[in-house]
Amino acid sequence: MSLADSASLAPYPDPDTREHELDDLAASLGGEIVEYGRSREDRPLRALRLPSAGPAILCSANIHGIEYIASRVALGLLHGLCAGDPELQRLRARAELWVIPSINPDGYARTWAARGQGRLADMRANAAGVDLNRNFPRPGGAAPSRLPGAGSDRPGDATYRGPAPLSEPETAALDRLFAARRFHASVNLHSFMGTVIPARVSEREAYARYRELARVLAHAQPRVRYRRLAHRIFDTFTGEQEDHQHHAFGTWAVCLETFSLRASYTQHLRRPSVFWRFNPRDPAAWIANDVPGITAYFHAALELPPPPAASRRALPPGP
Repeated sequence: MSLADSASLAPYPDPDTREHELDDLAASLGGEIVEYGRSREDRPLRALRLPSAGPAILCSANIHGIEYIASRVALGLLHGLCAGDPELQRLRARAELWVIPSINPDGYARTWAARGQGRLADMRANAAGVDLNRNFPRPGGAAPSRLPGAGSDRPGDATYRGPAPLSEPETAALDRLFAARRFHASVNLHSFMGTVIPARVSEREAYARYRELARVLAHAQPRVRYRRLAHRIFDTFTGEQEDHQHHAFGTWAVCLETFSLRASYTQHLRRPSVFWRFNPRDPAAWIANDVPGITAYFHAALELPPPPAASRRALPPGP
């Protein structure tokens, strides 16, 4: 592998190309580009909205700047619509679809400028060094968890949660969007664990419904089926998006970690860099694997009423 090849992030697009791609998809699908806020470095926070009389659903991605594959899978939903995928066409008829390809455009741009080389914390976080997926309010005022990866109070750490919940313009803008739209269901795309992580709930009925939603998602994946990662007792609140959406806004919300752990480590041995640990060399294979699962998840969630009020009450602090 040449030095030039190791510094290239192909086939992933640069930030401007990604934004032009979203504009082109909006034009092809008759959608509306919604600027719902501005980033810490004043980049536009953009969503594509496909109007419908049905309930609103959201597919968002790239809350961690280095996780480019998440953005590709989110855009893959829209490309599937353009290609006439029948299940996606049926979904569009049932619901108002919102797609946010990059929640963290500053982190995406920083990763691109560094060619994926450097500290994970610098490419994962926003421009203030905050892990945006640890910056949401913890339901019920839960105390911070001491578990590894659950969030850090120390600036410079890869999971630094920031000075206060919603301290960052990116999370504050999302919070306003959640309040305005009241999404019925949501998928927030990450990499690279190959898992489905539902919102943390202790109420039995909501837990069972998330188990079924995760089963439906995995069953629709044609190649690699992701396992559900959840526990009614030992899960903890870490300031993540799916927990905030479920408990504050009554949304069926999951984190989907695209690209399997096994595939990541196999590839990383051949392409040793932080970037290629998180992103597959062939994104098309994972788009084809995950878009059917996400589509099936949304169809199943639309059959459910919103999460019951009991599951949105203040829960006891996690471990």
